[in-house]
Order: sequence, then structure tokens, then C-alpha cells
Amino acid sequence: MQSPRIMVMGVGNILLSDEGLGVRFLEELAKKPLPDNVELLEGGTAGLELVHLIKEVNFLIIVDAINARTEPGSLFRFQPGDLQVFPEEYEVSFHQVGILEVLTLAKVLGQAPETLIFGVQPKLLEWGMNISPEIQALLPQLAEIVCNEIDSIQRDGKFTPSQIK
Repeated sequence: MQSPRIMVMGVGNILLSDEGLGVRFLEELAKKPLPDNVELLEGGTAGLELVHLIKEVNFLIIVDAINARTEPGSLFRFQPGDLQVFPEEYEVSFHQVGILEVLTLAKVLGQAPETLIFGVQPKLLEWGMNISPEIQALLPQLAEIVCNEIDSIQRDGKFTPSQIK
């Protein structure tokens, strides 16, 4: 049995402090021993050009800032189909072309991988290359959660059924 191709994508603008937390998260995750079939990708603020990068992937895990207007560092775990339950005032992406549009296009093209998104409520969204200490402190915990998802895919061929509380 061939191992599934797994991609962990960090998205965000590293010039806007916590908005770049997805990209900064990959630096934390890269410290962990990862299986050979796991690829890390800095999606930055790229838009539709990401479609061709995910088309050969079986499982996609995305980490991004999400504006749920809640406590900084709040963590959300959802799949694209879950977004109908989000209130309209939530901004799932701060980017011009959000990752959801990329996933929708990939699905239309028949190339959408199984996808899980981890969103983190940012604290700061101002010019600056550093993320806030509160968000930085969350990244090791988030790396453990993502590693558990990778283990679940390797072992069971699917994401964990658990939800973040």
C-alpha cells in the first residue's frame, strides 16, 4: 500500500505580524520528525496559483489566521464543508483570494484533496515581521495537534474525528 501524499500548508502575510502565523507555524513544525510523504508548503498570500500545487495531494492541512472576533489565540478546526455554520461576520481569510476559493476551484477541477483547516485568531494585524508572544506560544501545541492528524492519516487513512474544544 502506497503512503498518501500529505501537504501541510501555512498561509498568511508575514509582513503583517500575526497574519503570517501560518507561515511561521511551518518553522515550528519543521522541527518535528515528519514522514517522507509529508510536504510543507509556504502558501504565503498566493491565490489561485496554489491549485496546481495541491492537485497531486491526498490530504491537505492548512494553518491560517481567522478573524472570528474572539480571544487572540483561539483555535478553530474545520473542514471546508463546515463553513456554512460560521456566522457571516467571521472572516475565514484575510487574503485577497482566500484558500476557500482555491479549494472550490480544485474541487471543480476534480483535484481537491481531503482538507482540514486550523484557524487561529490573531492578536496583532499591524506592520511587522514578528508574531505576538501569545500566538508564538501557541505554535508548539498546534504542531503537536497537526502531528496527531498526520499520524491518524498514516494509521487510519483519515483525519481524527476529535474536535477542538
